[in-house]
Amino acid sequence: MRRSPPTDDHATPQPEPRDERMATLRGQQLLAELAARAEMERSDSPYYADERVVGWLAREVSSPHRSSDGWSAARIRSAATRLRARAEAARLKVRLVAGSPPVERAAASGMIADVLDVARAMRAAPRLDLGAAAGVGRDLWDEPCEQWVRVPDDAPVGSYVSLRVVGESMDPLLHTGDSVLVQVGSTVARDTVVLARVPDAGYVVKKVGKVTRAQLELQSLNEAFPPIVVPRDERTIVGTVVLRWCPHGGTRAKA
Repeated sequence: MRRSPPTDDHATPQPEPRDERMATLRGQQLLAELAARAEMERSDSPYYADERVVGWLAREVSSPHRSSDGWSAARIRSAATRLRARAEAARLKVRLVAGSPPVERAAASGMIADVLDVARAMRAAPRLDLGAAAGVGRDLWDEPCEQWVRVPDDAPVGSYVSLRVVGESMDPLLHTGDSVLVQVGSTVARDTVVLARVPDAGYVVKKVGKVTRAQLELQSLNEAFPPIVVPRDERTIVGTVVLRWCPHGGTRAKA
């Protein structure tokens, strides 16, 4: 019987033709893109807390090389902004909801201080415009309230207020036109978002930075806005932001 020639297990593999190598690399790239997009559809994906992924998307904006489906710089910027917003929301414990809040006519008329207990019993939050309530010398609790927002069923029991956001200091997490749900209480913790009263400036929504016995540092996510230092007392903090409604679907990005 004629034997087959011995094979060399350590023989150097023949190089693939260039077209085959390019096709293999292209297939791997497409698979990676599909996997990344599928992963980013998960609201609990670790991608949203990974600054490397956020940075990669940001770098794509200025890259001359585009994805296979021709993503424009504006589309990549929108994706990067949306991803950073989710990363900040996860870090700061703010739930993101696309769409407008469930607004209803107030079941009781009066100032917020007068209707807060009634609203709490009905699982609702008195609603007002932060811009209208932000004037110096005005007290949020003395603002009239004609609308309530239905509090989500899975939210902890407590008193809440809802406000429309004004300004871009918390971009990309919050924009003008968004609404927030604030759980009322003076408890403050670092790396949360709070509604606070700033002396001589009115009310602001900011991230809590440094916390000492006497002072609080309130920070903006938008680096164009400097930190604010306020006294730490029971009148400073109105409550903690636990949810954001975004009427434009959370996809807004600056050009």
